[in-house]
Amino acid sequence: MGIAAILAVTLAAIFFVPALVSTLAWVENHRSGQWRRQRELLGGRLLSGLLRSFANSVWTLWVTVVALPLGALAGYRREARPGSLPPVILVHGLYHNPAAWFVLRRRLRRAGYADVRCYGYASFFRFFEDIAGGLARMVLEAARNAPGGRVALVGHSLGGLVIRAACADERVRAQVRIAGVATLGTPHRGSTLAGMLGIGRLARGLAPGGEVLRLVRALPVGTYPAVSLYTPTDGMVLPLSGALLEERELANGWREETLPATSHVGLLYSREAARRVLAFLDAVLKAEG
Repeated sequence: MGIAAILAVTLAAIFFVPALVSTLAWVENHRSGQWRRQRELLGGRLLSGLLRSFANSVWTLWVTVVALPLGALAGYRREARPGSLPPVILVHGLYHNPAAWFVLRRRLRRAGYADVRCYGYASFFRFFEDIAGGLARMVLEAARNAPGGRVALVGHSLGGLVIRAACADERVRAQVRIAGVATLGTPHRGSTLAGMLGIGRLARGLAPGGEVLRLVRALPVGTYPAVSLYTPTDGMVLPLSGALLEERELANGWREETLPATSHVGLLYSREAARRVLAFLDAVLKAEG
């Protein structure tokens, strides 16, 4: 196959995947009646919001593919630096790696967060409990020399559920002060897309009623400050209601905030998403000094 043919196939894939996901998202949100909520959250501009999200998904998918090989360079040990503020641990989503955070990590450092760590895990041949256990060990390690024993965490997609499970670990609950948790596009209620197209046990566990969702729902709700950021045009968390918190989280003081129209992966690069995360961290970390 010549270079031109390879390039053509690559470009076709870059457009095909966002087109497929966008189509499935439109169908699922209409089937469930969530399109009305989408339109309301987008100020009545549903079509333009969906088009912006599609365009965003195309270029962010390309950036993701290019950045994936650099994931090994984002190991958390190289990111750990002493500072006056508590450490922030970033947890990527399904099929990704620490390269997901190259934009937000830089923004955090510019804002004064010197100790920013990335937790990486394999999406295949791993149990959810093992992945959460590995994060729990990182949290314990980060807390040992942290100011006040406090640690903050930010998770994208599945990463948000991994964080919830790790923070429920008995050792973490006994030894660490979770200063705050921010999630981006996390399927707190599951995603039907995982059941339709998910490859691997971990992915299928994200379907509503799936193994991962059952495990998370069986855990106690954390009493730490938490905010869930989501976009009405998320093409991966289907339907829109899958990204919303459940009543038990809201009853414990967790908040959810809507972001402007963007794609699921685009949340990692969104300037507004980063601004909201920084505002949240400033409120829960800098406020206590």
